[in-house]
Parts: sequence; structure tokens; C-alpha cells
Amino acid sequence: MGNVRTFKAKTLVPGKVTGPALITRERLSFQGFTDAEKGIFHSPQTELQGKSFKGVVLIYTSGKGSSVGPSALDLACRYGNCPAAMVNLEIDPFTVQGCVMQKIPLVQIEDASIFYLAKNGDTVTVDADKGEVIVS
Repeated sequence: MGNVRTFKAKTLVPGKVTGPALITRERLSFQGFTDAEKGIFHSPQTELQGKSFKGVVLIYTSGKGSSVGPSALDLACRYGNCPAAMVNLEIDPFTVQGCVMQKIPLVQIEDASIFYLAKNGDTVTVDADKGEVIVS
């Protein structure tokens, strides 16, 4: 096993999951940026265009958008395309609301080095109950 990095995290929605990382420094919205039925980002306005968010630990700067975002995430989850967990540097209330509705673990980290130390596909464990994110 390669390097293992542990990041301290503030718990916003509890839970513990492990999954592959999908990382961007962008601010993301599920409203207008995703295809809920396919579980992919479809907007050319994001570097994640064409990538699946189903079952991944989505690591990104923050949510953006409006109060419709949680409904778009809800729809994706109804199609079976929920992310496993979300990790943010900054928290927006609509991301929290969407994760609470779907029981998706959500944490906030302060250490932006995660964007340089973690790579897409790395195994990430979000243990919101302990307040940590482990990247291996």
C-alpha cells in the first residue's frame, strides 16, 4: 500500500464509507450539471464532464447554486446514483440539506493539500463519526 494520509474533518452528516475519490477544486451543483438517471456530470462547465459520481467520495471545494440542488441530488439517488460521501473545504447549506436528506456522509476539512495529495481513483475512507478522512 502507498502513502496513507489522514485529514481532520468536521462532521456535518454522520456515517462511515469507503470509495474511490473523484476530485475537483471547482464548486459544484447537482442542479443543471448532472444527469441524474445516468449518474454523471454532463455540463461542459465542469472539468468532471462525463465522469460518474455514483459510489464515489466526491472531494470538491464547495457546493453552489440554489435551493433546487438538494432535489437534483435526491433524484439522482432515487435512480441509484448517490455519491458515497462528500468532502468540502467550504460548506454551503444546500449541500448539507441534500446530504441530510439522503444520509450521505458529509465532512468539512480545512487542509486544502488534499487536492494535491489525493488523486482520482485513490481509496478514500470518510469516517464522519470520528471526524477524519483517510486517503490511501
